[in-house]
Amino acid sequence: MPSLKLSLTGLEIVKQARKEKGWTIDNPRWLETASQILEPGYNWENAEVFAPGVSLSTWKRFLRGDSIASSVFKAFCQVLGLNWQELIERTPHSSPLNQTQIPHIPLFFGRGYELAILTKAVEAGTSLLMITGIGGIGKTALAAKLAQNLQTKFQQTSWCSFHLTLPVVNKPPTLPAKTLLVFDGWDRILGGDFSDGQTQRARQYRLGYEPYAEFLHKVVKTTHNSCVILTSREQPEGFNTLSAAGAVIFPLGGLMEGAIELLQHHELNFDAQQWIALVNQYGGNPLFLNMAANIIHELFAGNVGEFLACGTIITSEFEPLVSQWLKQISPVEEILMKFLATTTQGFTREEILLNLVSYAAYGDILAALLSLKRKALIETIKDVDKERFFLQPVILKCVQRLFN
Repeated sequence: MPSLKLSLTGLEIVKQARKEKGWTIDNPRWLETASQILEPGYNWENAEVFAPGVSLSTWKRFLRGDSIASSVFKAFCQVLGLNWQELIERTPHSSPLNQTQIPHIPLFFGRGYELAILTKAVEAGTSLLMITGIGGIGKTALAAKLAQNLQTKFQQTSWCSFHLTLPVVNKPPTLPAKTLLVFDGWDRILGGDFSDGQTQRARQYRLGYEPYAEFLHKVVKTTHNSCVILTSREQPEGFNTLSAAGAVIFPLGGLMEGAIELLQHHELNFDAQQWIALVNQYGGNPLFLNMAANIIHELFAGNVGEFLACGTIITSEFEPLVSQWLKQISPVEEILMKFLATTTQGFTREEILLNLVSYAAYGDILAALLSLKRKALIETIKDVDKERFFLQPVILKCVQRLFN
């Protein structure tokens, strides 16, 4: 059975997380919660035995940094609210990149315009292309379809998912000749989780991953016949200088016409007005729309009109996802999100500065505004000759519940 153990850094992170949890080492809740993760169909509270592999001795071995079964290791990390991939000890011969095949995307709606634009850019010689956007907007799906369309243009294609496994630090990738390289989830090596006390800025490279920034510089500033595609929830610091040298930043918006196909796939009943209202309510986010479609089926017999007439958003379905995004914002960004969540109409830049100047300096507020916009956590709309900044309804409701 595969096993995992904590790295030295992982040991320190786990120690701190355990203290913040407030449970004693011998508290059975560690074992009950881990068992619930591994076998959710059983009530483990006050159980005399736990899920296979889960025991007090295994828990203590985990805390000492000894090897334990990988499934139990991941469950303990989840109990602590930590990402196991960032805590494990890697062997000296670990591959710097986890290369896999282009993922199969069984359901893909719309995006014909986006595919045409990006394909044309690569065929015109673009060497570095970054697809950005909020979680669930379809970056991975678009990159996979794009890579499939471009395979014949290159001698080989390499897909590397940072979502599955973080790459090894201080070992940036190489750039083989006539190769299409796709790095899915580049934001996983950026910034830090502000809830764990890290001080790194959100778009700054994590410690040990600074050479990956140099790799991108080489992609743009050296002569070669390969292409690198990145997907990321936000662009790294300094990427604007690369765009000036020919790199392309492509912010991915929500579905419009493609949303009709998505809703039809779910066999929902709706008219044109209801389709537009639903898309606006969920920002055209395919993940949000799929989740909403399931709710509409379960509670409203597939009738979109009845769901919209209900006039509410079931935020509990979306909170776990949104809360993860909000962990990665700075204190000033949190203040800004709370303020924007006070109205659905949004605020102009001047109104934001006027109301928040007592909390932070103008420069910090503007930097937070820019950062949140680039993360697609806030959106803008033109109001006469001014820009208004606002939150999508789902984000707004989740911010109200999570921060108040």
